[in-house]
Amino acid sequence: MSTSALVAKSELLKLLPSCSYSIPTTTAAELDVFSWSRIFENVASSVPLRQALDLKTLHSEAYYAVNRAFRRVKKLKIEILNDETTVYFVQGSPARNPKVAVEMVRFVLSKARKLTHLELYFEDTNLKVLNRMLDEVAKSENVKLESLKVKRRHAGQSVTKIGEIIRANSSTLREITRVGISEASYGFSEKIRLERFGCMSFDLGYQPTPHQVPLHMIRITESGAKFVNFSYTSFSGFDPSDEIVQNMLESAEVQTLKLTMMDMPPISQRPGYMIGKIRRVKRVELVEIVAEPQRIHKLFGIRHVFEKVFPGCHDILFLQQWE
Repeated sequence: MSTSALVAKSELLKLLPSCSYSIPTTTAAELDVFSWSRIFENVASSVPLRQALDLKTLHSEAYYAVNRAFRRVKKLKIEILNDETTVYFVQGSPARNPKVAVEMVRFVLSKARKLTHLELYFEDTNLKVLNRMLDEVAKSENVKLESLKVKRRHAGQSVTKIGEIIRANSSTLREITRVGISEASYGFSEKIRLERFGCMSFDLGYQPTPHQVPLHMIRITESGAKFVNFSYTSFSGFDPSDEIVQNMLESAEVQTLKLTMMDMPPISQRPGYMIGKIRRVKRVELVEIVAEPQRIHKLFGIRHVFEKVFPGCHDILFLQQWE
């Protein structure tokens, strides 16, 4: 291609910019110190912890930029994966040594100015290391949680430390998702004011004893906690006409309710008491977990019970969930 053709192509690309082509240039771009600092900060904020630490060795400005990026960290993400061996991930960086993993958590907490989000995912049946990590979170003065998200692989694991973290951040938390009902009942207090609260019963196992779930619901009611949007996942949901359930929903001032279950809840056909009315609830979703999409939604058979208990709900949604 001739020189004149290259010039013409360059001028054309300037008029019609495209993400597929780069505009040829004869001089290298020169960035000032402020621009380099912003680049280092942005990169450090978007890569795993260890890669961000490696940036500090590139240049003195990178060293200070990475420290500034750590101070702006808002979310701590902890993952404990277990295949053949246990691997701990902190901010996306793996560690096989439990002491190193705990030290990584301690490092993030010491550098962050104000940590507001915590995400936990654990597969290991041994909760010793997780509890050590959560100890660091609970005692850190830089933690003011607004959001707590929990995922677990195994049923029957109730982590008391999660309840302690909820209690320590009760005045700032606004969203809690997928915690165990036993963990919530341990950590809830009158200071809890949540926009969204999601819990499940699998921390008690797949088939908890008949008294376990009602006991924790009573504790949540007595705590005085408030939560506007409530979602509950269990093997068979709950009976909305049950007095314990109604007391919890009424005391917490719930406005939207989502129940996710594998089987129909045991509904008392002829309760020995007058069925109460929860008028504050305006929206109800009943989600059935199925292996594959089904034409018939079996939860539809209990629609009349929910309509009677929640007269202010104009529409009850029936959904299916599958993998």
